[in-house]
Amino acid sequence: MPSLSSKSARLQASPIRKLAPHARAAEARGIKVHYLNIGQPDMPTPPQMLAELRGLPLNRIAYAPSEGLPEAREAWSAFFASWGIRFAPDEILVTTGASEAITFVLAVVAGGGGEVLVFEPCYTNYLSFAAQADVTMVPVTLRVEDAYHFGSEERLRAAIGPRTKGILLCNPSNPTGTVYTEQELDAVARVAVEADLFVICDEVYREFVFDGGAVRSFTRYGDLANRIIVVDSVSKRFNACGVRIGCMATSNREVLDVALRFCQARLSVATAEQRMVIPMLREGRSYSEHLCGEYQGRRDAVYDGLSRLEGVTPHRSEGSFYTMTRLPIDSCERFAVWMLRDFEWQGETVCLAPGEGFYVTRGLGVDEVRIAFMYDAATLERAMTVLAHAVAAYPARRELAAASR
Repeated sequence: MPSLSSKSARLQASPIRKLAPHARAAEARGIKVHYLNIGQPDMPTPPQMLAELRGLPLNRIAYAPSEGLPEAREAWSAFFASWGIRFAPDEILVTTGASEAITFVLAVVAGGGGEVLVFEPCYTNYLSFAAQADVTMVPVTLRVEDAYHFGSEERLRAAIGPRTKGILLCNPSNPTGTVYTEQELDAVARVAVEADLFVICDEVYREFVFDGGAVRSFTRYGDLANRIIVVDSVSKRFNACGVRIGCMATSNREVLDVALRFCQARLSVATAEQRMVIPMLREGRSYSEHLCGEYQGRRDAVYDGLSRLEGVTPHRSEGSFYTMTRLPIDSCERFAVWMLRDFEWQGETVCLAPGEGFYVTRGLGVDEVRIAFMYDAATLERAMTVLAHAVAAYPARRELAAASR
């Protein structure tokens, strides 16, 4: 039997989706599952987008240009401008979601054996994107006790080696909800200039910053102009994850030229979907900002619920619509499976994303989970109550408590 490639062995199963069979089996037994594992917004897609799709005057759906429809690139430029971020339409490439953009960017700046620094815990699919691009992700480990902030720039310098090509930063963060401070962004900028690195900015949650805060974009650093590559997407801000429209934007012409070759190799991004997002890119900022208030209320419901769990000091998410926290559990992966397979409280259970899959470093995150704010506040309060009963009933938790006495 022929063996598979070494690259395929680097692709991990999604910690977000691999529990789906257990969840479906629980539902088949009549148990209500609260899905807190996946960032699939529960709110409706804006009617403007759906109306645009239904009203497209198309008698055939042809290939779009590999770089994206001109109207879509112009709309992305207008969207960025509404945030004070200046990218001309010809500095933007439309991609199949932010996922494709990040895969292309990693391949362009570090493919074939280079390294990119990433703050862990990180978006789990970064690891698979890096494997596809033959890039090694070098972690800078963050701790829940520090609210997942990195603090000192010396930690960045210590992680840089001769093959380091860039720093990848998700701000606000998926999975932690951290919003990096001005001082932390300054530190990244200084280190990038000193070490001659690219800065890859994943800003798909830009609107979702809680408690009156705001994201400061790296594009305001003039000395980083040719180092900055911004990645973005319509998925979360417009409740349209299935549309799969994103982009990459940079003023670096060499990066654009090489990235365009990747775009040409995959031919084009879906034509109809590009057209349907144009109105919201031009006029939808207020819609997304309204969502921020809703997600803040949901964050509060999760934080308050976690605060009532014995042995838990929860992380208070600062943005996006996620949080990570540590539970008094031996293995959150075993715990997550147990909740779906062996546990129910009043006919309900919870599906979580185990934290281990969000780390580059093996063995970290074993007792952490990511929680997504994908239900209204009242439902999330109920889910936190179910989770509290699960933590109390978990056999390994009882054994740990007995051993500590």
